[in-house]
Amino acid sequence: MAVFSVFIIFIILVVLFQHHLRKNMRIEEEAKEKFWQKEKSSLIVRKKEFTESDYIKIPKDQVTFDLEPSFEKGDLMYYRQLIRKLHQLEKLDMMNFSHLSNTEVRLQFGTANQTIIQNNESNYNNYLQVLGKLAKLFADNNEHTMAIKILERCIAMKSDYRDHFILLGHLYSNSGNYVAIKELIKQAEALNSPLKKGLITSLKSL
Repeated sequence: MAVFSVFIIFIILVVLFQHHLRKNMRIEEEAKEKFWQKEKSSLIVRKKEFTESDYIKIPKDQVTFDLEPSFEKGDLMYYRQLIRKLHQLEKLDMMNFSHLSNTEVRLQFGTANQTIIQNNESNYNNYLQVLGKLAKLFADNNEHTMAIKILERCIAMKSDYRDHFILLGHLYSNSGNYVAIKELIKQAEALNSPLKKGLITSLKSL
């Protein structure tokens, strides 16, 4: 009798497992179908005009590079290279749609605009990277005030680079500006990044 009861329970479990398996497979197939329908639709969307709000603007902050810093020769040459690159990038259009998938970009702006957007996003990321290198160069030369201003521009431009947040957090910590660290943590919490949790943990440990 006990063996028969165990057998019945086993059969029930098998039936339930198969039911859930079929249900999950159906849900997965429906999700795939919706994805490919959306993907197909995105390939025929007409080109749409960009608006002013689609472009990334450089903040009107206190960062200027009019006067050369008193770095050693090697660092000064590196600084000049970065400044030349920065000025080149400032003349280019910049965009950031990292929160959208390629399909969503095509649906929103049209298939023909995807390459333009990718190029503008590349300009944006290159600009942030150059700013980050400049900030580190100033920090390494104990020019912390300038490094902070440069990194604050990065954050104002919605940078999600971990190095920008961590270096800025350390500079705030070294100056005892814990109010600024709390604000920086809030900005990190607003990021759309899979690395956000680890970043926030690192900032809270400062």
